[in-house]
Parts: sequence; C-alpha cells; structure tokens
Amino acid sequence: MGRKTRQKYAPERREGSALTSVLSRSKALPERRLKHRWLARVIAIVVVPLLIFGVIEGALRLCGYGYSTKFFVPAGDGKSITTNPKFAWQYYPKKSATSPAPVLFAKEKPAGTRRVFILGESAAAGTPDPAFGFWRMLSLMLREQYPGNHIEIINAAMRGIDSHIIRTIASECAQFGPDLFIVYAGNNELIGLHSPSPGEFTLTSNIHWLRFKHALNRLKLMQLGHSWLANIAKKEAPQQDQEFFRRQRLAFDDDLRNAVYQNYEINLRDICGYAERAGAQTLLCTVAVNLRDFPPLASLHRKGLSAGEFAEWDKLYAEGSAAESSGNHAAALVKFEEAARIDNHFAELLFRMARCYEALAHLEEARRCYALARDWDAIQFRTDSRMNAIVRSVATNGGLHVQFLDLEQRLANGPLAESALPGRRIFQEHVHFTFAGDYQVAALLAPAVVEAFKLPAPSKALQSLDECARALAYTVIDDFNVKSGAHRMLNNPPFLDQLGHAARQLKAAHELQERAKTLGQPETEEALAVYRAAIALRPEDWMLKFNFANLLSQLNQPAAAVPYFAEVVERLPQQQKFRVVLGNALLQAGRASDASEHFEAALRIDPEFKAAKDGLALAANRR
Repeated sequence: MGRKTRQKYAPERREGSALTSVLSRSKALPERRLKHRWLARVIAIVVVPLLIFGVIEGALRLCGYGYSTKFFVPAGDGKSITTNPKFAWQYYPKKSATSPAPVLFAKEKPAGTRRVFILGESAAAGTPDPAFGFWRMLSLMLREQYPGNHIEIINAAMRGIDSHIIRTIASECAQFGPDLFIVYAGNNELIGLHSPSPGEFTLTSNIHWLRFKHALNRLKLMQLGHSWLANIAKKEAPQQDQEFFRRQRLAFDDDLRNAVYQNYEINLRDICGYAERAGAQTLLCTVAVNLRDFPPLASLHRKGLSAGEFAEWDKLYAEGSAAESSGNHAAALVKFEEAARIDNHFAELLFRMARCYEALAHLEEARRCYALARDWDAIQFRTDSRMNAIVRSVATNGGLHVQFLDLEQRLANGPLAESALPGRRIFQEHVHFTFAGDYQVAALLAPAVVEAFKLPAPSKALQSLDECARALAYTVIDDFNVKSGAHRMLNNPPFLDQLGHAARQLKAAHELQERAKTLGQPETEEALAVYRAAIALRPEDWMLKFNFANLLSQLNQPAAAVPYFAEVVERLPQQQKFRVVLGNALLQAGRASDASEHFEAALRIDPEFKAAKDGLALAANRR
C-alpha cells in the first residue's frame, strides 16, 4: 500500500518540480537582463572611455607628442643626465614656470663615487646664481679634504617649488644611485601652487587628490587638452601683483594652515622613504631665515577685536612708533607692550618690539619677538617654527637612515649672526644666502656628510672663504651683480608693503651706485685673471666657463665670450637658454647667420620661447 502510494504520487511531484523550475527561470530572466544592462552601462560609461583614452594616449606617445614631465632627461650623448627645462610646465602656466638649474652628471654612477643630491627650493638651489650656492662650496670642500674619495654633489633643488614637487624630484633621484639626500626645504609651503587661499575653495587639505592631479598632468592627453584650452581661451595667468599677495594673507592660527603642515610632514617622510629604499641616507636640515633684518611682509589683527579695542590699539601703536623713530626705545616699548596686551598677533608690532628689546640689550626677549614676528607674518615666504618642529620630529623618528642638522640653530650661534640672530650678513633678503652665508652653510654641512659616510677625520682644514671665492671665481664684479639682482627683486611684490621698504631700497640703490664707481679697469683685469686661473685648475667645470662668458659679454667682449658659450652649449644642447645667450653673443660679434642657427635650435626645443623669437627677428634684420 505504501509502495503504491509512492508510485501514484511520484509523477505528480515530478510535474510540480518542472513547473516550479519553469516559473523560477521565467522570473530570473528579467533579473539577469537587468544585471546585464547595468554591466553594459558600466562598460559603456567607464571601460570604453578608458580604452579610448588609453589608445589616444598611446598614439600620442608613439608620435612623440608633447614634452617630457621628468625632472632629469638625457643630455644628448647618451651617457649623461641633465635637468629638464620644461619640468615645471606640468604644474604652472608655461609663461610663468621656472626651470631647474642645469646640471650634468653621468647616468651610471662611476665606481667608488658617493652621490649626494641636494633637494629644496631657491635657497638650496643658489639664488640668484647657482654657481655660487652652498652645494658648490660643499663640493669644493669635500674634494679638497678627501681627494681619494670622489663625492659627487648634484643640485636637484629648484626655485619656486614646494615639498609636493620636491617629493616627485626625490623619487627620480632615487633611480640614479644616491648615497645621500640633503633636504633643505620649507619656504614655499604657505604661498604658492599648493597653499590654501583665503575665501576660495581649494583641495590643499587632500594630499591624495593633489597627487592624483599631478599624475593626470603627466599624461600626453592632458598636455593636448591644456594646449587646446590655451589656444581657445588665450587667457593670461593671474598677475602676481601686490594686490594678489594681499589676498593671500593668512594668520598663524588660521585652521587652513593645518593641512599644509600635515602635507609637509607626509612629503618629508616620503622623501626619506625613497632614499632608504634606494639604499641611501637622508640628512634633514632645519631652515634658517632672516629674522633680524627682514620685517614681516604683512600683518593681520587677531580675530574678534572690537572697534574700541582696535582704536585703543591703533593709538598705542602710533605713539610707540613715534617714540621708536625718535630713538626713545624704552618709551616705545612701554606703548608697544600695552598694545600687545590688546592684540599680540600683529606681526609688525612684534617686529618693532623685538627691535626695541635688542636696542635695550634685552636679547632673550628680542629673539623671542623676532621669531614671533616671523611666525605671525601673514604672507609666509619663510619657514616658520611649526615647520622646523616638523623637521626635527621627522628626523628624530626617522630611524638609522635619517640624520639631522639643526642649521637654524647653528647659524644663529655662528660668527655671522648678530646677538644670536640671523640677519643681513647671512641673507640677501628673506631666505637667500649671501656668499658668506652660503659658505657658512657649506662649512656646517661638510662634517655632517663626513659623519654620514663614516669617513675618517680629514687631514686638511676646510677651505677658507677667500679660497672658495677664488676657486669659484666669485669676483668683485660678481658680488656687485648678485647684490644688484637682489635689489631688483625687492623692488617687486610681495615686498612693497614691508615696514621701511622704500627707505631701505633707496639706501641700497645709493650704495650700489657708489660701488659701481669703484669698479674700474684694475678691478676688471683682476676679475678676468681670477676666472682664467680657476678655469685652468678645473677645465671640466662648465659653470665657470659660462660665468666667464657672461663676464666677457658684460665687458662688451662678445667675440671672446663665444667660444666659452659654445662649449657649454655643446655639453648641454637641450638647454634652450644657453642657445639664446650664445646666439646673442654671436649677434653682437657680427655673426648674424650663425646666431640664427642657435635661435632656431632653441625654438625647436620650445617653439614659444620669446627670447629666441626676439633674437631670430633681430638676426634677420641684421642680415
């Protein structure tokens, strides 16, 4: 009975199962179609455009379109490396982009060579002339002290950049057999490409977005897009006039600064990481700035200051300023201290207090107020105390591969400081070193490099300042040119609002005029002799020959300058600026046809290079 029942109902179960299966399949069909539609949409929206972009990118690269975004490029002989004049185009508009100082080194590190890369901004690069920077003096000192140990110093610092870009440069340096990175950076973090802009929406706080944006800018497709937009819009880059800088003012306690400090620390740690993975060490240096002789560029009052408080503060500040101007520093300080009790965030007030404290020999208070005036400077073109604290922290926690040199403190305690305050004897203006300042930095770096490489104690003393000047051919004419360059720079924004700016510039102009009167025939002959002697000792030094050619051109001897410029161009043919200076010298020497060749060569490197266009037009007229 049970068996029959099972036989009777088994077919019914099979029929029901088939029916259920058909029904379930009919229900799943729309779901599968729906899933397929979404997949198709994803492919259409994401995958297909990526494939198209990839094909276009590959085609542009195969065709050789665009420019290299690398910091280092081949120098032309297949064995040497130089810097890429177009490197900064990926970050800045072409017309305003700076270019790295040209260098020349072997792609393959020679056996027995220790390779040191300098990383940083304009102060590390050597401004206004890299040929006289501390990296050049450091190279001389180590060569003299350790002639059997070839220590190669390569300048990978660059004017106008910040730690985001320095990090990218460091990643390339790691590919060329580094043994040591020397990092001296921090002056451009709060003003510039990646800095916060008050009242405007920025993505400064998101370091991942910044790096993604930089990666996109390295694509040839992005270069093509930027080129099209530039041709369509014909829009000039925003002019960095004084009003522009006034809009960038940012108080020391503004929360917008926090992301900058965080990103700076992340970038420093990444730079150390690149060095360590390449088997190299990192020497992190605190950054020294002009505290004593450089007033703040801008000042802001504290938030929440009432109208009554401001009126009282303004009255006290005016009375203190009048007393200081008359030389009554004690009376001035009384008024300034009363004003500071109302608002002690105004950088110019802090600077004036520091001067009064120094005049009254209260040096500890003077140093404290000078440092505070630097920190509360609302246009921050100088490394502040928080950034140097970050350098100390990263160096302390960086492990065995990270060394530390407190250059800020060492220079303050050095022979060039006054009252333990770095000032005009160390700096041309705010951060760029005088020749003596560069020498002092090199003298402090040399023992640190020796320690990093575990070299024995040197048998010779460091070269003196005068010996370095003769070796680098830093003549009285070069000194005049450097000071003139610094004076011209200070005539421009953002320095125009600075306390006492007009009077200082007038005094400096008078001093330069008087100095020019002393540069006669004897000084000229001596300068030429110094260059010839330096070149005879180091004929491979192309920087010496380039500066000698510049001196000859300045002395209206273009025909004598041509062979030296030509030798530099032969060694560094990709540097279009060198092509132009050679073309100008040939033009002045009456060789317009030869000059045209070099102007045209410069335009093949950069078709928009205005100096080459102007030179070519002038050469055509001369012919």
